[in-house]
Amino acid sequence: MSALPPSNHSPDDLPIRIGTAQEFAQVRAFFCDAQFDERTVCAAFNVGSVADIRSQRYNEIDYRPASSANHAAIELFLRGRTISRTDFQKISRDSVFAAFCALGLVRGARRSEMEIVCPVWLYPVDGFVIASDRRDDADGGEYCPPADSVFPALDTGTLKLLSLLPNPDGDALDLCGGCGIGALHLSRTARTAVSADIAERSAHFAEFNAHLNGMDIESAAGDLYAPVLGRQFDLIAAHPPWVPSIDDAIVFRDGGDGGETIIRRIIEGIPLHLRRGGTAVMVSLGRDTSEAGFESRVRRWLGERGSDCDVILGVERLMSIEDVVGSIRRLHLKDDQGRADRLLTDLRRLGTEKFVYGALFIRRTDAPIVEPPLRLRMLSRARASDFDRLFAWRGRRRFSTFADWMKSAKPRLVPHLEINDGQLVEYGALLPGQIVLRAEQAFSAALKLESWLIPMIGSLDGDRTVEMVFAGRSNQSPANFTLTAFIDLAALMVELGFLELDFPAF
Repeated sequence: MSALPPSNHSPDDLPIRIGTAQEFAQVRAFFCDAQFDERTVCAAFNVGSVADIRSQRYNEIDYRPASSANHAAIELFLRGRTISRTDFQKISRDSVFAAFCALGLVRGARRSEMEIVCPVWLYPVDGFVIASDRRDDADGGEYCPPADSVFPALDTGTLKLLSLLPNPDGDALDLCGGCGIGALHLSRTARTAVSADIAERSAHFAEFNAHLNGMDIESAAGDLYAPVLGRQFDLIAAHPPWVPSIDDAIVFRDGGDGGETIIRRIIEGIPLHLRRGGTAVMVSLGRDTSEAGFESRVRRWLGERGSDCDVILGVERLMSIEDVVGSIRRLHLKDDQGRADRLLTDLRRLGTEKFVYGALFIRRTDAPIVEPPLRLRMLSRARASDFDRLFAWRGRRRFSTFADWMKSAKPRLVPHLEINDGQLVEYGALLPGQIVLRAEQAFSAALKLESWLIPMIGSLDGDRTVEMVFAGRSNQSPANFTLTAFIDLAALMVELGFLELDFPAF
């Protein structure tokens, strides 16, 4: 009978161990055979995304189509419940059970030597099986999480970052890497993938998860770029701690003064560690202040060395200071109104006007950038390719020959464009007013146009050039509306997503 790891451990102890390649292979094969994957788990929980599992009522799980191995895996590893040692040993077989024990993925329950528990939270996500720290005590006692608790990959922000990551073929770095899910995701296409985290515990979990999934990543412990000094990357990703705090009590959560202490340090290090042509992607909270918007402040943090970096901010939502502080008070301050009031005072002292949550993309170019950063309202369907299109377009606009090239371009209106006619009534007469175009592609945008422009814009059908359309409609526009002005308008409409061009044109 396999010996179980001891149950009398401290929350700060490392619950899992790096075992042999054979032990990891046996456990990996068990999860594969048990169909412990996102599709099967989501079907049992009747949810569309694995992220929704956390809010699901466990008594509504449908185990009817599940195998006994899948049922046991969900109960023991995903739900974190105690189950019969004998039953699991029969399901997994003695040698596989021994591998689970050797890796620390099961141990004896304190209340009964005939039951076992999993000391970590184990779940399928992004095609992997990932371990992170539990959110409760494995034996049902008082929960005392370690200060350097490993952040779960099931977090909505982490999943957002994964959905936005490009597929690099060069070297990739995931900062604030936590359980290693970012580096694992990137390792599918990257030449090398590094997961870096300040906590030794996270580095250990990241290394464990790489072995568990049979993937090759480098796991490093250290303060942000410290473990990779002197190295450059083609992609830098980060989902940093961003919760504004008055004391940095939890490593994975608290972002320091204003929530931007770590974010700013990541940005400041990009010029030293991002190769030309490379991209940095960060999902986080940021602040619009009385000084400048978040994306403009990011541009300043890049400094002179980062003058060749283009910046695009995709905003998923805007939040007031009061809303953010109220959420922090409920979720993290145990409804301590005094601490919440101090945090609110600090944020106002820093000139905070509102918070933005979304994705920050930074592209290293080969020349100084003079145009301001771009901010767009990002929709959930946005992907890395949509930001690539924006960077490519902004790069095209920097060419000295852009105006001549644009005259010959053949843009067309995007599908499902919405046009709102804002006619006015004055002195009993119906007069033409401004017309608002709305586009809902990867980004949401609105553009006000004078009514006389609509026939001209409507003539951009992908068959006629910008110059041809202008020449055919110029007699219907004001005398001071020039071809140059029309080119500028068409270029803006491409950038905002109202017009599209075939990518070979770039």
